[in-house]
Formats: sequence, C-alpha cells, structure tokens
Amino acid sequence: MLISRLANSLPGPRIIHTRQTADLLPKMRNLEFYALECMSELDAIKIKYSPNISFVINTRAKARLGLCKKIGNSYVIEISKILLDEHIDVKHGLKNTIIHELLHTCRGCMKHTGKWAELAAKVNAAYGYNIKRATNSSDGIIPPRLQAQPKYIILCTGCQTEITRIRRSPLVDNPQNYRCAKCGGKLERIK
Repeated sequence: MLISRLANSLPGPRIIHTRQTADLLPKMRNLEFYALECMSELDAIKIKYSPNISFVINTRAKARLGLCKKIGNSYVIEISKILLDEHIDVKHGLKNTIIHELLHTCRGCMKHTGKWAELAAKVNAAYGYNIKRATNSSDGIIPPRLQAQPKYIILCTGCQTEITRIRRSPLVDNPQNYRCAKCGGKLERIK
C-alpha cells in the first residue's frame, strides 16, 4: 500500500491500494490516519520533516518494524503490516515507529546520532513516546503470537548459546565458518 505526501500536492497523504494489501484493509488500522496524526504532532513542536514522503505497508518484513529510504529528493517510509494489527499498542508501536521514520526525513537525520537523537528526545519529552535507535522483541511492542518464529537455530558448542534466524543466511548455511561472539566456540546448526 502506498501513501504519498508530495510538496505542492494535496494537504495530506493520499492512499493507493495494491492487490497485495487490498485484502488486508478491512482487518488493519488506517496508516493514512496515523501518519497524518504523527505529522501533526511533529508540526506542533516545530519539527520540520520532508514534504516529499511516501508510505508503504511492508507485507514481507518479519523483524523490522519500519524503514526510511531516501530516493533523490524524496523519502519512502515502509511500515510493517504487523504494526497495523488491532492488537498492537497504537502509541508505543505504530505511532512510535512512524515518528521514528519521519525523523529520518529531517535534514541531517538519516543516522541515529546527533540531530536525530536530539529530535527523538524532544518528541519523547513532548508526547511520552519511547523513540530510540532500535526496538527488539523484549520491548513488548509485538505480542509473542504475532512475532515471527525462527526457522533456524545455531548452537554454540562451547557456551550453549542459541542464535536464532528467521531467514537463511551464510551463518545458517555454513556455521562452521563462524565462531561464537561470547566465547569463541564452534557453531553448529541444530534446526
């Protein structure tokens, strides 16, 4: 699904439905509504984000909640469809991620340091968000039943640490070429 907000166009994002997401619409929260609400919150505290933003619902992402890509003078913000589920906390899940990605569209904010960190702190103070560099499953944003289950498990033969992966990778294919980051032990794939 694509939502665009282009300079000198309509006052808010417009929504374009794709076949992939059209079936999901009755079951999902309205990304357009929450994107506009987040933009209004940034406007209220005088944070200037890019006027050239497109929002895309990512139906494939398993672990990543959001992503901001700069393409020329425009930005594409991908939001995981998991965040649009009615069981996800709107403020600490969906809106937190939208604002996190919107901050990347501010001048000099593509990295999570310097100005981006200052703006994130300003938004957190103003609205009580918990915008930070990254989130993980222990943050409790995504309920366990909605989290992607690992397809692969790599075990350290030294300290018995389990490393999980959702997608196939060189580590999954050739664990013998890698060592445990904790103890330096040999790794083997057990699932």
